[in-house]
Amino acid sequence: MRVVIQAWWLLAYFHLALRRVGFDQLQKQFTLAVGTEAASMQPLDFAWKMQKLVYLASRLHLLHMVCLERACTLQCMLSKRGIASDLRIGITRLQIEIYAHAWVEVAGHAIGEPKDIGEQFTSLNRI
Repeated sequence: MRVVIQAWWLLAYFHLALRRVGFDQLQKQFTLAVGTEAASMQPLDFAWKMQKLVYLASRLHLLHMVCLERACTLQCMLSKRGIASDLRIGITRLQIEIYAHAWVEVAGHAIGEPKDIGEQFTSLNRI
């Protein structure tokens, strides 16, 4: 329960920070140093469990949370627990519309996403 509450507050923080200062400024201010709090299981298994809790917190939130806020929250929570991760942002075009999506990867595996997410979206960066 404590992790869901922490995720809920981090989601609110990223929701407001992304609107107030934008992703570029937030990225400069929020350098993720990998913490020392050890995860009790394998990094990939732990990351999947954390993703589910972040998703649950986003569903329980009063505000509408989008993928970028969830990805920032998950990356922050993993980092605090000593798990290195990459925040990815990708785009795809379907007919005349362009879609963007953000997700987190741990050891090259997209967490909480289909295995072919890298094929569905062209990655713009690796953060």
